[in-house]
Amino acid sequence: MRFFTNTCVLLVCIFSSLSWANTPVKSELNRYIAFDWGACPEMFQSRNGQNLCTLAQVPLDWEDPEGEQIEVLISKHEANSGNSKGQIWLLQGGPGGSGSFFVGQFDSTLAPFIEDYDLYILEHRGVGWSTHLGCSNPPSLNYQAYWQACFDDLYEQWGEGLYDFNTTSAAKDLDYVIAKSKVLDWLPSHVYGVSYGSFWAQRFSQIAPTGAQSIILDSVFPATGTGLDLWDENFNKVFTQLSNYCDQDTLCSSKFHGETERTIRTLVERVYDREHCPDLAFIRDELQILATLATMRSVEQILMPAYYRLARCNGDDVVALNNLHKFVLKGVGRQLLELPAKDPKSNSQVISRLISNNELNDVQRDLTERLAFCKDAVACYPNFLLMQKSIDKTIWGNRYSDEYVYKNMSHYMPTLALNGDVDPQTPHYDIPLLQAAFTNINQRYVEFAQAEHGIIFVTHMNEGNETCGAKVMLSFMENLWSQPDTHCLNNMKGLNFAAKEFESLVLFGSADAYDGKAQAMTPELLMKLKHDHPDKFLESFGTFARLVDF
Repeated sequence: MRFFTNTCVLLVCIFSSLSWANTPVKSELNRYIAFDWGACPEMFQSRNGQNLCTLAQVPLDWEDPEGEQIEVLISKHEANSGNSKGQIWLLQGGPGGSGSFFVGQFDSTLAPFIEDYDLYILEHRGVGWSTHLGCSNPPSLNYQAYWQACFDDLYEQWGEGLYDFNTTSAAKDLDYVIAKSKVLDWLPSHVYGVSYGSFWAQRFSQIAPTGAQSIILDSVFPATGTGLDLWDENFNKVFTQLSNYCDQDTLCSSKFHGETERTIRTLVERVYDREHCPDLAFIRDELQILATLATMRSVEQILMPAYYRLARCNGDDVVALNNLHKFVLKGVGRQLLELPAKDPKSNSQVISRLISNNELNDVQRDLTERLAFCKDAVACYPNFLLMQKSIDKTIWGNRYSDEYVYKNMSHYMPTLALNGDVDPQTPHYDIPLLQAAFTNINQRYVEFAQAEHGIIFVTHMNEGNETCGAKVMLSFMENLWSQPDTHCLNNMKGLNFAAKEFESLVLFGSADAYDGKAQAMTPELLMKLKHDHPDKFLESFGTFARLVDF
């Protein structure tokens, strides 16, 4: 259940601490004294240089406010108009992702809000530039030994306080900083959470039922009735929805004759059994990785041509598919894109493991069940990663609980929930679990057709730069007692099954993703294409990055 920045789907991420370009000022633990604001760390600096940051001191254990303190980073960007209508508090997903992602959206997706609202970002405790939880032990090829040593080191450092890096404590941090932000000027506050951030926001509603004027839940992870062990099952259910949309699309339907799902499921079983296309470089785990990435990141214009070529499997198709294999899984794409190293502060794999294994698995599957399910599935974690996740449970799981874990929210704050119907990470068919927790008529749900994860960031429209999700959210905030305006749902771009010619050439070695002669794409040839067509490369960069930036 990740959102954008936390994309280590297939790798073990090991982070070490770095020095900061700027050390923010600190604000003492006292809700009646205003924050002291100063410069932000480099990754939290907005392009216009107008946001400020502070390190708020908070108790490690809110039940012991006089005990040990930690720090949580807060960023504030005041409304451009100078006459703010209120605050929007932005909660990032993961768990373990850094809120620095939002800063890069100030002049794009978040632009409709920044004119008249103060935008606040709270960095989750244990993550990024808040008091950070990371492993200090040296890297090891032995997965279990590495993570056990990491856990042991952290427990030696923090003792039982390690388990205070949880969602309930983070929700209490939010309640405290919202109150502290209003010492000098009371303004209405709206809490927005995406992915795990929606779970965090729900926990906030449990510990502070009147703590904000509204809550917006984007790509919702319900508190009960689901779990991260269902990840692979969710992807395959959403693949059914994606296939149905293919059958409704003129181009895609013409390739699969209106039977997309049946054709592909039958096809991959034959490939997994090595009964079809023996010269294909992709093995089962790798085909499942491709399906997972493409479904999660809405790269259907590459996935469906790959299946179409796989079904036919002539000489050109094998060349085309092996080009794609090298680009996605053999490092050729990362080399071409020259992706910068990820900032070690952009994620906490420790927080991810702690919270995932103690709070996000109400419905569980054991390793045997998951391996059996993945045997013939279209999209799945590779076997080695399923085994690693089973090890994570034994190291990090069953470590803590509290009165709110696996309990539904219950509050009367106006609430807006947003979800896409091709989102495999937080699938739309789980929304009734959330709606069952709604406690009044001013808690609303809007579903976005053909939309994936992170609604306010991905629901681009046919005209203009605003997203439909952002328009619906703004409409809701500006009139909390009315149904939000959803007219933009009829003007969304939606899914796209037709790859651009340049994308096709780079990824398949053919100008037509579905058909045509393919040439083997060497790194040298790809680099020449990049330098000869810089505008086209830049236009397609997002597609390429979604396939290889993990």
